[in-house]
Amino acid sequence: MSNLETINKNTLSSSLSLEHTQTIINALSIQLEDKNPDIRAKSAEALGKVSSELALQVLIAHIHNQNAGVRLNIIQALGNIMEGLDKIENDSLVPNLVNYINDSNPYIRTATVETLGKIGSEEAVNYLIQSLQDHEATVRATAAKSLGQIGSQLAINSLIQAFHDQDEMVRIYAIEAVGKIVDHYSKS
Repeated sequence: MSNLETINKNTLSSSLSLEHTQTIINALSIQLEDKNPDIRAKSAEALGKVSSELALQVLIAHIHNQNAGVRLNIIQALGNIMEGLDKIENDSLVPNLVNYINDSNPYIRTATVETLGKIGSEEAVNYLIQSLQDHEATVRATAAKSLGQIGSQLAINSLIQAFHDQDEMVRIYAIEAVGKIVDHYSKS
């Protein structure tokens, strides 16, 4: 088993020393430059298990990778990091991600709207509302779910319109999202 697989299988916990965490991030960062896209993709995946702002910055710096599989893993890794960190302010994260809302690859569009939901920024709401019109049902359903995670009132009308979507999952996630938004504001 390679070192990358070992790191990848064992989520890096907060009990790692800062020195070890930085060493791992630096080593994986170098691997993001490898000629082999599988190495780059696995490195991004492993970095997604390191809940640190440094790992986030490394991934953002590599988000425009030409290989779709690598880009997909980077976007998913960013979402994983955001789940592991308290909500942080990162001015470059949403602007870098929204470039992929209209990617030709539906997996990248889906991962992008999912990650935007995990970030939880109001800045992403209009982009997610736009994704409710995507031609792929999975993207629309994920956008509805992400809007529920963010909990913005700005999304209510668009989510109610999604109640009439042809796809059942889109409708279900839109209904759940409206419920989460109502619940959020009723407890405020």
